[in-house]
Amino acid sequence: MKIAITDANIFIDLIKLQWLGYLFCLKVEIYSTVEVINELIDVQLEKLTEFIQSNQLKIHTFSSSELEQIMQMTAPPSLSIQDRSVVFLAKNIHAGVLSGDNPLRKFCAKQNLEVKGIIWLFDQFLELQLINCEVAIQKMNELLSFNNRLPVHDCNERLRQWKED
Repeated sequence: MKIAITDANIFIDLIKLQWLGYLFCLKVEIYSTVEVINELIDVQLEKLTEFIQSNQLKIHTFSSSELEQIMQMTAPPSLSIQDRSVVFLAKNIHAGVLSGDNPLRKFCAKQNLEVKGIIWLFDQFLELQLINCEVAIQKMNELLSFNNRLPVHDCNERLRQWKED
């Protein structure tokens, strides 16, 4: 994945874990949309500001005709305008998607878009040696304590692997 479109839940989880800066250490161009950014509360947006100002996080603004296309996109009703904006941008710039939102992930897969989530980010942070297994275990447990939408089986499998390493 050379370019990734990130949705709000990835930003929120990384901010809560105090790992937002690690996202911009990946060898991936990170984009999001105005619609996603508008979902965030002021405190979260403050954390993103330095990355937006330094152009490490590129925010895409759609034209009115693109917004109309997004609104008319054939997608499950469970996908919000923010979710649709992520898919639309990913398709148009040939990017992958970073999301933990299950309906969005499933829709991306049906659209033949590469989609990764927070567990993949943990793997990347370990591979880049930004964290070690001990920190990964601590933060995964922390993440599990506040994010009840995670694939628990996959998280527990990673915890088991990291304890063995």
